[in-house]
Amino acid sequence: MIIAVTSPPGAGKTHWIRQQIAQTNKPVGYFSPQTDSVPIDAIYLQSEYPQLKLYQTGEEAELDKTVTYLEIPWYLDLAGIEPLLQTFNSHRVAIIPDGTDSTELKTWADEIIPGDGITKPITGLQIHRGVLTGEILDFDSLATFWLELTQGAYGEVVRAKGIFDLVDGQIYYGDFRSGKAELEFKPLNLPRWLNGKPDRKSGFEIVGSNLDKAEIAQTVRDCCVPESAINYYQQQVKESLATELEVEVV
Repeated sequence: MIIAVTSPPGAGKTHWIRQQIAQTNKPVGYFSPQTDSVPIDAIYLQSEYPQLKLYQTGEEAELDKTVTYLEIPWYLDLAGIEPLLQTFNSHRVAIIPDGTDSTELKTWADEIIPGDGITKPITGLQIHRGVLTGEILDFDSLATFWLELTQGAYGEVVRAKGIFDLVDGQIYYGDFRSGKAELEFKPLNLPRWLNGKPDRKSGFEIVGSNLDKAEIAQTVRDCCVPESAINYYQQQVKESLATELEVEVV
């Protein structure tokens, strides 16, 4: 069974999939087309459910080996996904906020679920995605950028999310939706990386209008720790962790 899930941006696709995974003990898979370079939601979900099987582009023929949640990004044409859905036994879920123009989604879906709506929906949304694999970011610089971003310094942002490797060796998940007072920014349940540049995927995705993509890219680069300083910071973290361990043993 393939469970295909789509919605407008920020309506709660990944949150709903997370709820479904939590309610089953069966093998479960996850695939989101055209997100391989910045698999934010895949990493987030697998950090909470290590048994989750992640599929990548080119592995579509394997999707029916598990109950697989197919998360369709809002910017993809549903017609382009149709051949894949017709290959398998599929169930189509549309998550639709109140007041959304959703004729196409309602026609497409087998099941409709109420979703969260972003404040002041904007037509003509832009999307800006950035790959950060191998980069380590300074936490304070990232937090400042994230606050500026969500307050409109780089355009009107309605949705932002990202996976960031930080100097303490942990990988953090950032999540913002317009109209939500809480800014979620937390470490994921994944191993610390304290030996050079991280060999795991990271990056960000920003949705909004009038986005200053060049300035966003430059500011994110400014948040990155120079390669020459990575070993110094990692050694400090290792020593700090070793001290904490000694205290716990005593």
